[in-house]
Amino acid sequence: MRVTIRDLEDWVRPRTVTTLTLILLVALWSVVIASAVSGRQASIASTGELLQRTGRAVEEQTLQQLRLTDVLLATAAHWLQANPGRDPRSDPAFRKLLEGFRARTGDSIDIQLLTVDGSVFDVLGKSPRPLAKVADSEYFKGALASKALFIGRPESIQRSGGYGLPIALALPSPIHGIQMIVAIVNLPTLIGRYEGQRQQAGGAITLLRNDGVVLARAPEDAPLPGQSIAEGRLFGERLRQPPRTLLLLDETHAGEKKEFVSYSPVGDFPLLIAVSEDYDEALLPWLKQTLWIVLLALGVTVPLTIVAFRSLRLLRALANRNAELQQLVTTDPLTGSSNRRHFVETLEDELGRAQRQKTPLSLLLLAVDFFKQINDGYGHAIGDQVLIACAQAATGCLRSRDLIGRLGGGEFSILLPNTEAREAFMVAERVRTAIARISIPTDNGTVEFAASVGASQARTEDRSIDDLLKRVATALHNAKAGGHDRVAVV
Repeated sequence: MRVTIRDLEDWVRPRTVTTLTLILLVALWSVVIASAVSGRQASIASTGELLQRTGRAVEEQTLQQLRLTDVLLATAAHWLQANPGRDPRSDPAFRKLLEGFRARTGDSIDIQLLTVDGSVFDVLGKSPRPLAKVADSEYFKGALASKALFIGRPESIQRSGGYGLPIALALPSPIHGIQMIVAIVNLPTLIGRYEGQRQQAGGAITLLRNDGVVLARAPEDAPLPGQSIAEGRLFGERLRQPPRTLLLLDETHAGEKKEFVSYSPVGDFPLLIAVSEDYDEALLPWLKQTLWIVLLALGVTVPLTIVAFRSLRLLRALANRNAELQQLVTTDPLTGSSNRRHFVETLEDELGRAQRQKTPLSLLLLAVDFFKQINDGYGHAIGDQVLIACAQAATGCLRSRDLIGRLGGGEFSILLPNTEAREAFMVAERVRTAIARISIPTDNGTVEFAASVGASQARTEDRSIDDLLKRVATALHNAKAGGHDRVAVV
């Protein structure tokens, strides 16, 4: 493939440089934006997968704890029903059974007995008296009403002073006044297990009842166990989404942070596990990566912009220089009109176009009368002023499409495209009259002069510009022969 100078000029034009620079910058920043968007989506997807894995692990862990508690309660209930004649509050065998439960669970679950009036008895405690009365408590009333396993709000543990999660099982009928058996799950132990599952500093694991009551939370901050969040964002969003869906909770309530949440049910129990992660913490790695990408893109953008800017300045300077050179090549340095070479080349082009398009074209040949005498009598400086004044006067009589050129000495030629001989004669008269009105003051008096003009229209039989130039030269000769300061047409 051959590359020409014209091809190279097209590539180094300011518009081309600007367009290419903009294309590169748009492509670069499109990649940056696409990378940021896809990276954010990938980060959100990764966060969702992590929360769901954590949720499944916590769900399994919680389910094991609840199943164990269920087994302990069922075992204790079975013992009571199998030994109706023995009082569990003082029976050594029942006490030994509970000691085995406690040893197996590492003191994380205590079994207590509740009488019909709600009195709490700790079989393994030091005092045979009831610890308290909980007839008005939620879990006592709930267990009686449901006749099944009931998980109550966290309660204070009388023995240790901490908090526990009461899980109550009502007996079909009282035995020795015992109405129900309650397993108190040590809440700090349960929360400690949740803490071990948390992946990020900004995350949280929450155990909830289906009615929105918080049973346990890691870390131990608001909302506190026992409080209800049924009116909060999580339950509002959960009702519209299937389990294990990644939810984005916005900052719609004062004091609530923006976070990702994934929730799942806990087996057949009326419980939910909600695993959350702070929005900013989750997207922090993506944000850092995006920041580096943006900095790298800026590192490319700034130098590229500087190079493009300097290239444009250089191209502008070269264009100005080229325009100056073009001016020097095509323009007569004295009068500012077209020089002989440029005028002849333009005449050839216009004559060819006129013949192809069959449009008229005329040519004028103008000579300052007695120019040699002006030069000899007033000096070449005044002669130069005469030439400049002639060119300016003639230009003022022409259209923008017309072209005036200096052929040499005191001679000018005027190209009139799309102009017939009659119109050319009128233009020549205007030019001649304008020149006749010129006066140049000098130390030796005022210089006034005239010009003779020859005019001719191109003909279809003209083979070259020489035929037209010869006719217009003949017309100029006729004008001079006729007494100067006149127009002649051939």
